[in-house]
Amino acid sequence: MNFPCLVSLPRCHGYAWHSAVARLLVLCLGFGTGCGLVPLPASEDDEEPQTVFRTLARLEVSSDRLYRAIADQADVAGYSQQLQLQSDLAGPLTPSDMERVTEAFRSSLKVMLFDLAPARFWERHLASYYASTLSEEEARTLVETYEHVGRLPLSRLQELRQTFLVDRLRDLLPEVRARSYRFKVSHHAMAPTLLPGDFVIVDQAAYRTAHPQQGDVVLFRFPDDQGPLLIYRVIGVPGDQVQVRDQRVSVNGEALPEPYVQHTDGRILTGTVRDHLGPVTVPPDHYFVMGDNREWSLDSRFLGTISLETIIGQAIFIYWSVDPGTGTPRWKHLNQPVR
Repeated sequence: MNFPCLVSLPRCHGYAWHSAVARLLVLCLGFGTGCGLVPLPASEDDEEPQTVFRTLARLEVSSDRLYRAIADQADVAGYSQQLQLQSDLAGPLTPSDMERVTEAFRSSLKVMLFDLAPARFWERHLASYYASTLSEEEARTLVETYEHVGRLPLSRLQELRQTFLVDRLRDLLPEVRARSYRFKVSHHAMAPTLLPGDFVIVDQAAYRTAHPQQGDVVLFRFPDDQGPLLIYRVIGVPGDQVQVRDQRVSVNGEALPEPYVQHTDGRILTGTVRDHLGPVTVPPDHYFVMGDNREWSLDSRFLGTISLETIIGQAIFIYWSVDPGTGTPRWKHLNQPVR
């Protein structure tokens, strides 16, 4: 995914920096520019700045003050307009709705910009910025007085946060943006965990250094990397033996606890892999996946296992949800982790 609007934003100072950052944050969630997949860049560690700058940066990140400074600039009005255009809502959002949208937007930013960022990403770049802006003595003073000075509305730390956002944010967003992907659920196969009209954040970097685990909800293409996008739960990993008997799933001979499963048809059908399968052994680099809504899911029981190469990432967060039948937001379903 490209960022055509980012390169045209000026290096702003004064009041104009607020609107520039707000536009960046809306772009970060992909609205108005699509939700295409982007390659994951390899992180390159800058030369480590002195310890005092790293300490100050660590305080800013761990206290969530940097995150709050970013979230405070969110263009919620622009964000809500994009939501309404994408979701085909039955009516305009009310002031009360806007408060919920604001909360959801802030939570989404936290997930995408901080939870999914490379390890020490913000600390590293913030420390580098401090090293180019502050003397060691000034940085040491800010560390020693952090709890007091950091809360003052016109403090030196707040000034530094604002200039950091203006000077560095547009160059840093593409790297953290590349680690997430937004996907709109359009079928009932994963109900009640995921419903049609759910918009989810997918962690594209989840399996860069690890492998999918049993219980993960994964987004993948089937049957190959040119196929349509599907989203299901991992039931069996390479080497596992998966068996279905009378709609009950067992892995390696043990019944699988599945509190997430929904059954809409209590009949046990004979001669169909829907209710009777296996045991089948999951091949190397493949995964056995199933939908939580078992009688409405066209999954590995019918299609076979999926290849690791086709998995895009792990679904981790529902950031927006609209009932397609009524055109109303599902307030209790959004802003939730995917489990």
